Order: sequence, then structure tokens, then C-alpha cells
Amino acid sequence: MIKVLSSSQIRKADAYTIASERIDSIELMERASKAFVDEFLNRRSEKSPVSIFCGTGNNGGDGLAIARLLKQKRWVVSVYIVGSIEKGSEDFKKNLIRTDSYRLIASESDFPMIDVGSIVIDALLGSGLTRPLAGLHAELVEYLNEREVYRLAVDIASGLFSDKPMDKEDVAFKPHLTISFQVPKLPFFFPQSYLFVGDWSVVDIGLNEDFLRNLKSKYALTQADDLQSLFPTRERFTHKNEVGSLMIVAGSEGKIGAAVLASKAAFKAGVGLVNVHVPLCGRDVLQVAIPEAMVSVDLGEKRIQQFPSAKAIYAIGPGLGTASETLNAFGAFLERQTKPLVLDADAINMLSMDRSLLSKLPAESVLTPHPGEFKRLVGAWSNDFEKLQKLVNFCKEYQVNVVLKGAYSAVCNSGGAIYFNPTGNPSMATAGSGDVLTGLVGALLAQGLAPFDALRLGVYLHGAAGDHAFQVAVGPFIQASDIIACLPNAIHKLISESL
Repeated sequence: MIKVLSSSQIRKADAYTIASERIDSIELMERASKAFVDEFLNRRSEKSPVSIFCGTGNNGGDGLAIARLLKQKRWVVSVYIVGSIEKGSEDFKKNLIRTDSYRLIASESDFPMIDVGSIVIDALLGSGLTRPLAGLHAELVEYLNEREVYRLAVDIASGLFSDKPMDKEDVAFKPHLTISFQVPKLPFFFPQSYLFVGDWSVVDIGLNEDFLRNLKSKYALTQADDLQSLFPTRERFTHKNEVGSLMIVAGSEGKIGAAVLASKAAFKAGVGLVNVHVPLCGRDVLQVAIPEAMVSVDLGEKRIQQFPSAKAIYAIGPGLGTASETLNAFGAFLERQTKPLVLDADAINMLSMDRSLLSKLPAESVLTPHPGEFKRLVGAWSNDFEKLQKLVNFCKEYQVNVVLKGAYSAVCNSGGAIYFNPTGNPSMATAGSGDVLTGLVGALLAQGLAPFDALRLGVYLHGAAGDHAFQVAVGPFIQASDIIACLPNAIHKLISESL
């Protein structure tokens, strides 16, 4: 995993690295600037003109060093400095001495003409920003955002805070790409920040690994090697009864397909037995669509009126509906449950409708809401930082594991630690995608994984399957069934990379 650190933690890591390696801070700045340039050159081979805008702090010092390194590789680079050179940081001043030419920007009249199609690099202000952009800095950033150029940010876009939300009226640089030093910043994972992050990559600048390892953080980015050992393995003489039994309670009139998708995903994830409980109207559909499943039929013709008793892990919610008889049956079911459950869609909506049910959830249960379902659970939020805190508070209060779905799904355990998921793509925003995740996570839990491990692995594989489905798709979009078809590829890739 990659820890997501605060700006103060990054400063401490910088200072520790400098002290432990007995190097000057300017050497660490040079190391960071070289890593930025290497990543930049990997992505941009065509030598378009480059304009670098530097502040007078250490982010500006990075910008000066980047300019020098690019010039050494025969790129045409123009350097512009905003702010008082006399009040600049020591490392900025040292790099300024090494800079052969630059222009000062003291007013709006000094803003340069920038050719269409050229490259603009933002090195004005770094991750230590504590107040909104104002005055000349804000005017310059707005000017640069309006140019028809390719924009990059050094470490983090100027105007974007690392550790707190922006106000709606705040100004920030809008990069197409952010190249960040050592670790990603928390706003990189937020939908509200996307315009001020763009695509992003992280470059290793050689901060002390032992120090980083010992830093505590509530946030991390999941990596494949965190999960490889979690996937269940089978011995030569394994029997289907030894690899888990899953009971899926799903479907209502017009939504039986949700039960089909969850069941198919569960089988692809390796569970030995899948039982599906559906209303009478879904019996024939299930028997034809997925003959491997064992189907039990509810008393209700169009919706669930009674939850079955089974010695199995339960996955509940896809297409279930929230009719009063279903809600009553769900409440009665929770009264007798002690094992963790997987709850999605209408199961979560019913928790919102009758909040007394939340206290009846078995400890370590797994919830998989999309943002709308989550909002019904916890109430509205004003920004993504507050949303994340609501997620932490909810998981701690009810001792559950929750994935808040999104571009970087936030997977939170009952202790409040959050792991952002790196897999997946926008084509997965399609009906039934969440039903697939429900079956997948339920299958992993039924095979003996701890609830949080099942959730984190399931979310990763779900996204990885979606990525493969998008790569092989005939058109620009995919269906939920495509994700199921690509689950074996995602699983094989994860396992084979660990061999």
C-alpha cells in the first residue's frame, strides 16, 4: 500500500531524510526535480515550448530546477517568477543562481503570451498552502487556466489544499496532469477536486523508507501486492462444500436480473454453492439464466416477504425493493443474525428507512452503498472531506465495513482506516455493476476471508475486471455482464503476479 500523508508529515519526512542521509535540502530538491523531469519525459516526447511559473518558496525552487534540467535536454523553456525574490526560501535562491534567464511578473501587464499547444508547468505554491489564492497569484492562475495549452502541476496544483476543502469561489490551477512527490495527496481521490488534479502520478524522490513506514495515517492507496495472498486457494482434493456457501436474497418484480448478476459473479469468484432466494416471479428466470444456482422461492409473488434460514453467508439487497412487507421481513431476519452480512442497494435503503435496524447489524458486516445510498444513511455533506469523515464515523459507530463507491472507491474498516481503490474506470457506471460487486464480495466472505479483506479484495477485483472489460470492449461502454465475464482474467492476473 501507499500511505496518504498530510503536508506536515511530508515535511517531517523531508527533514528526517536530510538529517539521516546528511545531505543538504537543495540536494533533495534536485532529486525531486529530476524525478519530475523523468516522469514528464516518459509522457511527453514532442518538444513543445515550455513555460514554467514559479513562486519564491520551495515549490518555486523545484520549478527552477525543472527548468534547468529540461534546458539541458534541449527543451525550449521560459521561466516566470511571481513574488519577492528577496523573501524567497534559501533553496529557491540557490536554484535562482543556477538559472540562466527568467522574467518577473509584478502585475497583470507582465503576463506572457503563450502559444496554443505549448506546455505550462505550475510551480507557484506547494502542498503547504494554508489560505486561498488572492491578488496576483489568483489572477495569473485564472489566466493560465484559460490558455489552450497542456498544463502540469508540480506536486500539487496551486490553490488546492492538501488537508482541507476549498470553498466554491476559491481559485486553483487546473492541470491535465499532476506529478506528485513520493505520496499522493488526499484531494487526489475526491470528485470535487478532479478539475484541480487531472490525471496524476507519483514519483519516488527517495524519502527515508523506514521513517515513512512508521508514520501513522488513516488513509492509504491499495496496491496489488497487498491483496495477492488473500485470494482463496484450493487443495487437490477440495470439495464444493469446503469452499463456501452463499445465500443471495435479491430481486423483485422487474428486477430479477439483479439476482442473476449477483449469482453469476459469486460463482466466478469461486464460491462452492450459491443459493438464491427470490419471489415467485423470479423462479423460472433464475432456473434458466443460471442453472448452477439452487433457487428457493418466497411466499410473495412479486416481492420478498420472508427471509430464509440457512447455514450460509448472506448477501442481501440487489433489486429487492423496499415494500413494507420486505422491510418487516428484513427486520425480523436481523434479529436472529450473528454472522457478518453483505448488504447492498435496497438492504441499505431499508436501514435508512428504519434506523433502529442499524443497531441490529452483526458486527463486521459489509455495506456497499453508492453515494446516494450513503447520503440516505448519514445525511448530506458540504464537501468531500466531510463525506469521508462521515464514513469513518459511521463505520466506527456501528462496527461495520463500508465501501463508498466512486472513481477511487473508499474502503473503510470498523476502526475507521480508509483504503482507496486504484482499479476501475468510468465505463463501469452502468446498471448492475453494483450487483456484481455484491455477489463477488459475498463469495469471498463465504470462502473464509475476514469481512474487511473480502471487501477490499472484492472491490479491487471488481475494478480490475472492469478495466479488462473496457480494454477488450467493441465500443466505448460495457455492461455489468462484461465485468462478470472478465473476473477470471482479473483473478488470474492478481494471482500470477504474485508467483
